[in-house]
Amino acid sequence: MQPLLRVERLHKTYGHGDIFRDVSFTLDAGETIGLFGMSGSGKSTLGRCLLLLERLSGGKVFFEEIEISRLRGRRLEAIRPGMQMIFQHPEVSLDPRMRLIESVTEPLVYHRGQEREEVFEELQPLVEAVGLRPDQFYSYPNQLSGGEIQRAMMVKIYSLSPKLIVADEPTSMLDMSVQAQVLSLMKDLQRKNNTASVFISHDPEVMRVMCDRVGVLSKGAFTLLDMDAFSGYADGLRQ
Repeated sequence: MQPLLRVERLHKTYGHGDIFRDVSFTLDAGETIGLFGMSGSGKSTLGRCLLLLERLSGGKVFFEEIEISRLRGRRLEAIRPGMQMIFQHPEVSLDPRMRLIESVTEPLVYHRGQEREEVFEELQPLVEAVGLRPDQFYSYPNQLSGGEIQRAMMVKIYSLSPKLIVADEPTSMLDMSVQAQVLSLMKDLQRKNNTASVFISHDPEVMRVMCDRVGVLSKGAFTLLDMDAFSGYADGLRQ
């Protein structure tokens, strides 16, 4: 079986310095790889580069054995629904003048040409899965908590049936109790949909909960560890 995502010797520079270099790994359907590092280590930049939201300085990205790092324009846009990103601050991707139902259903309304309420009715199983009430989607972003907005955005993302999700510190701005709920929800949705995930965090405990393997970024270097090796590495950071 071919991997869903294959990354070969990715390299990113800013100015005269390396953000990261020689990053290589594969990711199978249903698997989660973590990207771990301290603030400023380049893990978020790497996550965006995997989805070609930032231009690479070198290397190749293959998605379903298609070298997407060579694609541009419409050919790249045709693949994008299968690769989605969950942001640390979901509210920045929302128009404060739009109700959540408009933001959440917009991609399917656009691609299918269906009525918004018809699309939203189809999304009810996802709405129920994330623990929100349908009426909450008629609210504006400033009327909901950060955790509620993050869960609403998960409805939007999973409605597109992505095969790959890059999650960039999706719970770091949430209360501890809400963090646990969102992480559990993400694992449940991943299992049900056999989605591959790249999970970005600076928290070793989150890595242990969410990941099958972890790539550590430090001073531009990338080291891929199994979970036993990562636990030893994380324990060493505490000493």
